Amino acid sequence: MKNKFKPAFQYILIFLSITTLVSCSKNQAEKVEPQSTDNDVTVENVTYNNFTGKLLETKCNSCHASGGTGTSKWTFSGYASVKSNADRINNAVLVTKTMPMGGSLSAKERELLDAWFKRNMPES
Repeated sequence: MKNKFKPAFQYILIFLSITTLVSCSKNQAEKVEPQSTDNDVTVENVTYNNFTGKLLETKCNSCHASGGTGTSKWTFSGYASVKSNADRINNAVLVTKTMPMGGSLSAKERELLDAWFKRNMPES
């Protein structure tokens, strides 16, 4: 007698394998690029609303959003979460450069993010 659960079990294994392959990975940080709508962002006028929020959303959100694999360290949920974890984020992204995991920021992105921290993290 054939086991009637065997096909269902195989489908579940395939589904779990595919889900694992497309979940948060080191390569995601490299694939997602922030879409800046304001090309006039400079170190003098950088804010959360014109640059930093978009950057963190595209580079961090895939792992650090609620329920993501990186939430044990920090959960990205907007400006307040960034401001309250500013030292940790600054250290991981600009000092030790361990984030974004498996990806990187351009020299311009690092320069603007550093300027934002030095400007006391203005929201707008």
